[in-house]
Amino acid sequence: MIICRICGEWGEGERFDDWVRPTFTDWDKLQPGDGICQTCLFWFDEQSEELAQRVEKDKKQRMRNYSHFLVGNEWIPLSKSDKPRMKALLFRSPFPTLAVIADSGQKHIIFRARQNFPDATAGWVQFEEAAVYVRPSELAALLDTIEQLYVVFSKSEIKTGNYAQHRIRKFGLERWHDLESAISVKRGGGLFQLALFLAQKGECDDTRA
Repeated sequence: MIICRICGEWGEGERFDDWVRPTFTDWDKLQPGDGICQTCLFWFDEQSEELAQRVEKDKKQRMRNYSHFLVGNEWIPLSKSDKPRMKALLFRSPFPTLAVIADSGQKHIIFRARQNFPDATAGWVQFEEAAVYVRPSELAALLDTIEQLYVVFSKSEIKTGNYAQHRIRKFGLERWHDLESAISVKRGGGLFQLALFLAQKGECDDTRA
């Protein structure tokens, strides 16, 4: 039995010093202990056969390259191309007990995530290194506004608030002003960053039904 330096729990596993690589950078996130448990080893796997089967790939896959959701007892790993499915899971009720969304795919982030209560209607989403508390109605409203702008403007423009004047004229000054005013107070926050990541051009809103 070991005390896991990732989750802080007792369990079966490996000595941490035998497992850790020189490229590991999250030393400040570790718990007191001497090992890494089997559950955490699963989430840190760089050559997962089970993940490959879930996402229908021939080769073993890296856990950190995917987003992960737990809905009841179901584990749902998704790639960045599965944003409509991510939206559907975040808008469902009850809220996922675990929601981890990877953008870069280069970082192990699942061990940072907070679990939600099984019957919760809102909850935490680990989006890259940020913990974002999500109320589905708030996310839906923000996402709807961003996606209206995204029809004409780039994500970079929406992210920074620096819009090309010719695109503002094309979109319509009054309509742009109303939508931009609605999101400007949210810009830079975790919910805004998550909504911008999830936004897709020209997609209908049937995932919110």
